[in-house]
Amino acid sequence: MSVVTWQEAEDTLTAAVEYLGAMPDRERAFLAAGQRTAWPAIVRDLQSDYADVEASPSPQLTRRCANLVERMLTGERPLANAIPEGHRPLVGRVIVMKRWPGPDGFGWDHVFRSQRGELYNLARGAVLPTTSDGMRKAYERAIGRLAVALDRVAVGN
Repeated sequence: MSVVTWQEAEDTLTAAVEYLGAMPDRERAFLAAGQRTAWPAIVRDLQSDYADVEASPSPQLTRRCANLVERMLTGERPLANAIPEGHRPLVGRVIVMKRWPGPDGFGWDHVFRSQRGELYNLARGAVLPTTSDGMRKAYERAIGRLAVALDRVAVGN
C-alpha cells in the first residue's frame, strides 16, 4: 500500500512547474532565426537588452520530465485538477515563491501581499478577504488533495 506524503506531493508539483518552465517556447523560436544569418550580433542587439551576454541553453528535458508535466499539469486529466479551481492561483504563486524566494526569502506575509489578502471561493462565487494564515491553510489543504490524487494513481484506484 503506497501512501504519498504531503511533502512528496508538493515536491512533485514543484518539479512539474520547473520542467514546464524549462520547456522550449516554440512561439519564441522565430527570434533565434537571426542567429543563422551573416549578422547574428546585430539581430541579438535588436532583440534583447543583454546582447553582450550569451544566453545559456535550456537544460535538456527527458521524456520522464515531459511525462511528469503532462501527468501533473497539461494532460487531458491532469492530477493538479485535484486542487480546487479557486485555489490554483494561490498554489501556483506559492510554488514559485517557495522555489525562487527572492532576496527576502519566502514568507506567508509576502504571499498575503501578492494576493492582496484575497482568495477566490467558487462555492460562494466571490472573492473573500483572508489572512496569511488562512492562505497557508488553503495551500496545505490543496496540496493534501493533490497527495490523495497522487496516491490513487500510485495504488491504481
